[in-house]
Amino acid sequence: MGVELREFWGRLAGDYRAAAISRRRQIPLRIFVAVCLCLIGLALHGMPFLAPWILVYGPVQLIELYAIRSFLSAPRPERRIWFNLLVDFGMAAAFGALAIPFWQAGTPVTSAGAILLLSGSVFTALMGAEGCLVAFLCAVTPHLAYLIVTPFVVGAHRDPYLPHFILGVGLFCLTVSLTFLWSRRTLLAERAARQAAEAQTAAKSAFIAMVSHELRTPINAIVNGAASLEGGGEAHRAASALIADAGLMMRAQLNDLLDLSKIEAGRMGVEVVDHDLRALISNTVRFWRNTARAKGLRLTLRGAQAGPQWVRGDPMRVRQVLNNLISNAIKFTADGEVTVTVTTLTRDNRRFVSIEVCDTGPGLTEDQIARLFSPYEQLGLKTARAFGGTGLGLAISRDLARLMGGDLRALDGGSCGACFTLTLPAPEGAPPPAVDTAAAAALASPRALSVLVVDDHDINRRTLARMLEAFGAEVETAEDALCALAAAEELRFDAILMDVRMPGMDGLEASRRLREGGANRETPIIAVTGAASPEEIAACLEAGMTGWVEKPVKPRDLYMALFGGGETR
Repeated sequence: MGVELREFWGRLAGDYRAAAISRRRQIPLRIFVAVCLCLIGLALHGMPFLAPWILVYGPVQLIELYAIRSFLSAPRPERRIWFNLLVDFGMAAAFGALAIPFWQAGTPVTSAGAILLLSGSVFTALMGAEGCLVAFLCAVTPHLAYLIVTPFVVGAHRDPYLPHFILGVGLFCLTVSLTFLWSRRTLLAERAARQAAEAQTAAKSAFIAMVSHELRTPINAIVNGAASLEGGGEAHRAASALIADAGLMMRAQLNDLLDLSKIEAGRMGVEVVDHDLRALISNTVRFWRNTARAKGLRLTLRGAQAGPQWVRGDPMRVRQVLNNLISNAIKFTADGEVTVTVTTLTRDNRRFVSIEVCDTGPGLTEDQIARLFSPYEQLGLKTARAFGGTGLGLAISRDLARLMGGDLRALDGGSCGACFTLTLPAPEGAPPPAVDTAAAAALASPRALSVLVVDDHDINRRTLARMLEAFGAEVETAEDALCALAAAEELRFDAILMDVRMPGMDGLEASRRLREGGANRETPIIAVTGAASPEEIAACLEAGMTGWVEKPVKPRDLYMALFGGGETR
């Protein structure tokens, strides 16, 4: 019986939460009505009952505010629900009591005012209940009782029209009840639809994260296997280029899907670090110059050296958006040029940088611009077949720009093609401190590093081992966390590469156990993860990991994580 009662109060607290939020929003309205009534009483000098009423209503209103705040912030709200329901009933009784002296004033206007006061309070309670039956009954019962009892209290029981009034009150109660039941069904259906949509979004995000994690393993092998073929003959180099291009294309499309999933789930974050914006823009444009030249296009950069240099922001996301804009401009331009123009702006005493990417392609219609930043849009089936891609790049780019405090807009340049303008805040940044290369060289270890690679997938272990051996490291491998802990008891390693997601014991728990003691208690542990979200990185650091690399792992990133002393992507 006790368990069933606790479950009842728990369900009631869940249903009541929306009503509590709604009633909290109604408090300013009720206070406004009370103030207006007091002002009317002062102006007419014929309503002495308003002063004692306000002395009762004011404290009850404060108690209601306290009760709602306590309920909404309580870790166990089911323990406070009874108090809130009692306060709701008392609040309705205190507010509706004003109808009795109004009716006793004895004029048709004051009697009508009493009825309007109670009727308005009933509908306010109806709206504030948010489909919670108990909250509705507690808030509306005193007002309906006042409607029935007041004529008898003020001595109108001999009025020949009283039966008609009572009948009207009954019909009013019936109407209010039917309205509540209709609104309750509507609200419950809306909540169920919203919960289903949220569950579907969460399931989709989890699915994309799982698929992303699984696909990064073969992509990792493709990209790094292609790199090992580059040293062979011409046929090997051609095969290597083909494999590498396919792997990079798969990785780009996978990253688009993962980024969109993070944005839709509200889990996408941006960094705020000092970086060289001039170098970032110049290097990005230089990266695309060969692609433009191979297509017979000119790629021109203007104004970069006049723009800000050291700024605070997210260089990886800026580069991602800029890569997408330049890539699209080259893709959709048959001949002519692509121009990247950098301009510094000042708005509300804040510095911004505007990066404009214009091309001499076919341009954009108003309808295309309206659909341009919608996910999965590619301006039509013909465009998708001709140019490929996921159709997510521009939608992701604009969301990233807005997450960084800026925006991305598109304009039709008419005969001059299309223009995209990326505007971002550019607060003053600081250059990095000078590095003492002589001291760094003195600290370098003359012997080969001993590295333990922990991953449940054989392809990942082999791929990481090949990269590490190319760095001159001595490699041991473990296929799961238990094998890794056993190896760590026997040998001391200079570094451990730990896969985060493994069946059974995951990499986080394995890292926590390694930090508890043993020969590898202080050994750097680098997380190898396919979902490098801020939440997952924070979890890795909390578990005792010292850095991280993102799958598919690139040799440069792995080298920086091992020898650069920092995390990488």
